[in-house]
Amino acid sequence: MEVECPVCSAKFKIPDTITITTCPYCGTTFEVQSRERVGDHFFFPVINKDSGGLLLKFLSRQYGAPADIVEAKIESKTLHYLPVYFFYIHANLEGSTAEEVAFIGIPATDEFEWLLEGYPFPVRGKRFFDESIMKKGKYYEPKISKEEAEKKAVEKVLRVVKEEADISGDYFTVDRVKLDVVYQGLVHYPIWEVHYTYGGKKFYGYVDGSTGLVISASYPLTQEARKKAGVIGISAIGIGLLFGLVFAKFAGRWGLFGGLIPGIAGAWPIVFSGTRSERRASQIIRGYRGNIHFR
Repeated sequence: MEVECPVCSAKFKIPDTITITTCPYCGTTFEVQSRERVGDHFFFPVINKDSGGLLLKFLSRQYGAPADIVEAKIESKTLHYLPVYFFYIHANLEGSTAEEVAFIGIPATDEFEWLLEGYPFPVRGKRFFDESIMKKGKYYEPKISKEEAEKKAVEKVLRVVKEEADISGDYFTVDRVKLDVVYQGLVHYPIWEVHYTYGGKKFYGYVDGSTGLVISASYPLTQEARKKAGVIGISAIGIGLLFGLVFAKFAGRWGLFGGLIPGIAGAWPIVFSGTRSERRASQIIRGYRGNIHFR
């Protein structure tokens, strides 16, 4: 049968035997008959895949990673259940096309806050809280209130609406914004912390326990990759100098600078990466405009 979400009004089909369902678009859990929201504490279950294997397999596909990095030794794997407040927010500037619909997760602890800032949390997959997860990994209690988290979420959305208003040339004031905020609940989200060694050196990474995606990880750069980065960087500077000499005939020293400066600016990141013995990589495209489902 077809049901309609009481929050975002999305329509979707569910089996006739279901009495409680979760909207696949905004994440609201509600009773099918009464359409009333239920529960406010959830968790995301951990997928049945080896986090260490997922991490090393991903790193083996990165530029400059050693070919045999998949054989690196996994030293430790720690599962963290981090508290996150979830909100569904719809904001639009009256009399303007500036509008934003966002599904936002606000970390409720300072542990790994840097890792989850702007993180595109999934909408589907959450379950009603089960106390057994407290014994399956490191469990963290919220350190900020729901009200504090809501304030942060609203501020993020308002910044986006203001940006859209500025682009369209509309006058922005907070009192002109029509705001609809729906609290989706406190969710304990699983994150794997993985430590491994390669060539006698230690590296680490973080894997999303719910999706298996690598959030962030460090890996060693091969000597060949570092040398190649140096050659490319020096070549870019050389090309910039060549163009500068050509332009110098017409614009004097300013022409020389006009060619050389862009060459150095473009080459610097490449040269810098070549001087480092390790790099970081991620499978996550972060954003501050809500979940990708609403983009």
